[in-house]
Amino acid sequence: MADFGDILMDFDAKSKKESNLEKLKQDVKSLKRKRDAMLDREIKIRNDLNSGNVQNAATYRLPLAVLPPQNLSQRQVLPSEAEVQRLKNIARIKQKLQAHALCHGVTSLRGENNETKFIFDPYVGGKPFGPFVLRMRFIRTQAVLRGHNLPHAVPTRSLYTEYFEDVENHSEQLAPFIRSVAKHLRAFLSRKQQCAQLRQRFAEDIREFQAANHCTAISFSLCLKDEDNEEQIIVSIDMIYDRDEERPKPKSLKVTFDPPHIEEDDIESVKEQCLVFYNKRLTEAIIEAF
Repeated sequence: MADFGDILMDFDAKSKKESNLEKLKQDVKSLKRKRDAMLDREIKIRNDLNSGNVQNAATYRLPLAVLPPQNLSQRQVLPSEAEVQRLKNIARIKQKLQAHALCHGVTSLRGENNETKFIFDPYVGGKPFGPFVLRMRFIRTQAVLRGHNLPHAVPTRSLYTEYFEDVENHSEQLAPFIRSVAKHLRAFLSRKQQCAQLRQRFAEDIREFQAANHCTAISFSLCLKDEDNEEQIIVSIDMIYDRDEERPKPKSLKVTFDPPHIEEDDIESVKEQCLVFYNKRLTEAIIEAF
């Protein structure tokens, strides 16, 4: 006959086993509910992102029923008011940097060998260009130019000398230097694009087109017809640009006619119409002027 103590031991072991089994069943059910809730939240977040209707973060919280009970002794300490303000300032600065990148096409990131890369992605005439990369290394208060792949039309070395030579603290000159490089780059790409569009749009009407010195000296001739006697008139236009500008220098526009025997009033009228070259892109200016 079995000992009564052994019977009690077997009964206790069986009870513990059944209790553990029941606990495992409850844990499995809880994990399944949590999994279903997380899948539902993932689907909702994905749908809202695709539709562009992202809601407040509180909307995507998991139900309290699927979250484990929080131990009051292990609760995370809430941040102080100063820390919250610091986070707000960081978020505000990040937004400004994102806006600057979108508006000016300039971003920066830390590269290899402690170098900082400034990446230029300008949009000109609705078309993207780049990326163009300028690499710099900062040693204490000095900014050292390490290299770049900018076009030769951008006087990068000259600009670096202009902004950093004989300057002790380079940090104050960094932002103006980057802005100047971006302006020179955009101006060159714009002038180049304008020349290409002009030659393509008026291929049959333009003669002797020239764009020298990185498109800072542009000249071309237009073949026009006199409405009265159908005589051909050649209008020659010459313009000079600064290297960091997309429009001609003031008072640099020159207009000449062939044959030169044209009434003075007509000449002055055409010259006045050609003033639009100072404010508009080349193709638009020709359409408006002629």
